[in-house]
Amino acid sequence: MALTMSATDTEVPKPVNVAFEQTLLRNARPHAVYFIGSQPGELMEHRGTATIGWRRFNTSADNASGIAPTVTALSEITGNAAYGMGRTPDVVHRTDTSATVSKYGQFFYVNEEVDVFNFNHTMDGIVQTLAISAGRSLNYLQRDVVEDNATLRYANNEASDGRVEDVVSLGDLDRSLNELSSNYAETFNPMSNGSSNIGTVPLMPSLWGFCHTHVSYDVSKLTGFQSVEKYAAHVATVPGEFGFYGLAGVGIRFIATPEASIDVGAGQTASGDVRLTSSAADLYTIILKGKNADGAVGLGTQMPDGRYVTGDNKPSPIKLIVKGRGTNSPSGIDDPFDEVMSIAWKAWHAGKVLNANWIRGIRVPATNLSN
Repeated sequence: MALTMSATDTEVPKPVNVAFEQTLLRNARPHAVYFIGSQPGELMEHRGTATIGWRRFNTSADNASGIAPTVTALSEITGNAAYGMGRTPDVVHRTDTSATVSKYGQFFYVNEEVDVFNFNHTMDGIVQTLAISAGRSLNYLQRDVVEDNATLRYANNEASDGRVEDVVSLGDLDRSLNELSSNYAETFNPMSNGSSNIGTVPLMPSLWGFCHTHVSYDVSKLTGFQSVEKYAAHVATVPGEFGFYGLAGVGIRFIATPEASIDVGAGQTASGDVRLTSSAADLYTIILKGKNADGAVGLGTQMPDGRYVTGDNKPSPIKLIVKGRGTNSPSGIDDPFDEVMSIAWKAWHAGKVLNANWIRGIRVPATNLSN
């Protein structure tokens, strides 16, 4: 049987000219966990504006002006035909939210000895280093968006940071879960019935939860918490996911990250049972959110899938910029011997809480594990 040689020039799997960009994106994304679940926005280039927008269509269920359920039966149509047949149409309501984007980036200068005397994978390693920094940089930005703008609750139902001294409890999670469910927050993940593997557990429809790795210990000790290895065989997990908690038909799938912020000494004067830098407890924010609660531009867009089609012009959430020796200075004055090249990443970012009714932050300390 003869083998057919494909000569098409319209589709090129994993071309060399995007190999390093793939490296950048795939290494950056695992470090940007706060983008998980955010509604992606697209930066419109060449449109004369630095603003990005998100649009949400409302129902009365999400506490916004919108179409409400109807309980009135439609009557039988009689008489002469008329436009609309006497029916009254509803009106589509929407909420438009916008934010101003800002530009971020970093770069390296590399001399020709690095380029000439090292194996090609040196460049890949340099790109990986940039990628990790890019992912963490954008992660900090989106973390601040949700932590600073979520409706806050306080451990043990306290009224403010300065009164908080107890680690997270079931009551803290249950209260926020109940509030989000009552506000019609949409879940990200459907119900999963489990698998035939021994020891697996089913999952209820769930929201996403984010917490510091210090706090993940306290969350994992709560009654009813299920560790990720009990359900990883039958659902797709995300970077940093460590387990699930559920109650009354809805749950939270938790993601741990050391990038969550720490507010040193913001809590109540405490003993050595909780982490503290001074005499008062250090506080953390557990974020719980439903679908479309927040939006982002940056890693909120889809990663390249390995195939580029001619003319696609696929947008990249992070741009990799590599300038070879002799291209950094058109005049040649800055690099007379063509010895210097540069490698950079650049990205635009904007974030916004789109619906405050679908996101909660729980302020808690963390158990001191050094005792």
